Amino acid sequence: MFQEIVLFGKTIDLGNLFNTVGQLCIIFWMIFNLKEFKEMSTLSQIPGGRIKSPKKKNIVDWVLALIEIMFIFGILFSLSTPINNIISMAFLNDTSANFFYNIFVLPLGLILAAIIFKLSPMRFTDYIAPAMSLALILYKIACFCDGCCYGVPTEKFGLINRWSGRKDFPIQLVELACAIVMFIIILIVRKKKDRKPGTLYPLFMLMYCASRFVSEFWRDDYPDVFGPLKSYHFQCIIGFVEGALLMLFALKFSDKLENYVKAKAQFAVDYFGNKKNKEK
Repeated sequence: MFQEIVLFGKTIDLGNLFNTVGQLCIIFWMIFNLKEFKEMSTLSQIPGGRIKSPKKKNIVDWVLALIEIMFIFGILFSLSTPINNIISMAFLNDTSANFFYNIFVLPLGLILAAIIFKLSPMRFTDYIAPAMSLALILYKIACFCDGCCYGVPTEKFGLINRWSGRKDFPIQLVELACAIVMFIIILIVRKKKDRKPGTLYPLFMLMYCASRFVSEFWRDDYPDVFGPLKSYHFQCIIGFVEGALLMLFALKFSDKLENYVKAKAQFAVDYFGNKKNKEK
């Protein structure tokens, strides 16, 4: 494990560093793909009927889209720590940085926020799914550097762990490899033109929960609670079922939901965006 480095005389904790970089990757992804969000944003379209200059309208569109996405995620991610604590206490009898907020709560929060803000709910979750998959890669690097989420003890192939004080199987590297594969699959599926809207985030949930369920058998950071199963196994089962239900919903009802929200968004644009012109 590589917990710390010294850079210009300053000691840097690599676990905290990569966790922070992972969070920043989500923000960078959203900004880098802001055009995708702007195209579904109702708020950025409203000033269109009032601003005559195409250049000024374009600037306002981009600014409003950026403010809107930062506001939505400011709220959703401010809830991550307290809700994670609740999830962790329920399953682990402890508070921890539980990634399952992003499995249990975040996709539902994205859909709810999209409906409230008259966004495309299914396309909104598609927009965020690659960012979460990318962040997971950095989080797994952070786990390896910190030594947490460690594997079972082994003498054949292991690394000395500062948490357990023994030679453990580096399961973090296996989970890191899985995270990289998931990110690549998400990017490939994202480019398919015949893909149903709203299938990316459920796909991420299914892949994460399935791979995590298997890797848990080689982890030793939490005890078994039911035969060979740990508390995280049950979180994986619940998350997998939730992901499967969201996938079925996206495959069957995404078009209807998209049309409904699109009609509501168009009404808002027509009413608020052109209201001033109509009054004139």
